[in-house]
Amino acid sequence: MESTIAIAVIGIGVVAVVGSQQAWHIQAVVSDRLATGMRLAIEIRELSLLLPANDPVTGSTTWGTEVGEIMPDDIDDLDDLDEFTFLTPIDATKTEIAGMAGWSQEVTVQCVDPFNVLQVVSDGSSDLIQMEVTVTWNNEEITRLLWIAPR
Repeated sequence: MESTIAIAVIGIGVVAVVGSQQAWHIQAVVSDRLATGMRLAIEIRELSLLLPANDPVTGSTTWGTEVGEIMPDDIDDLDDLDEFTFLTPIDATKTEIAGMAGWSQEVTVQCVDPFNVLQVVSDGSSDLIQMEVTVTWNNEEITRLLWIAPR
């Protein structure tokens, strides 16, 4: 009888340890995915800090990519990033990051009212822009990063 009780107690202990190990593994996978998503979002933010507000050639006359620009090589101002999705993620130097299958970075650039940054105004009509990057993994949104920048 004592042996049976001891075996049952040990069995319950083993099941509990296996269950906690599985929960830890799931948490580690999710944590890694979230950290990767945030890293990819921050890469776009760092890229935006390196770019001028207006195109070096055309100035502020064109919103979005200018005629003849090829992405991502010709990104030369902030609004070039508007409504562009990098199906192969890039880093802050515009270099594609190898080994990131399934990941993407979608960027939105919008002008906002300087006195109410929650109010979006028409493209090119404000000196303040809101930049947003949404990072997805296998079409599942992992993270979204939003910031305000002068134009």
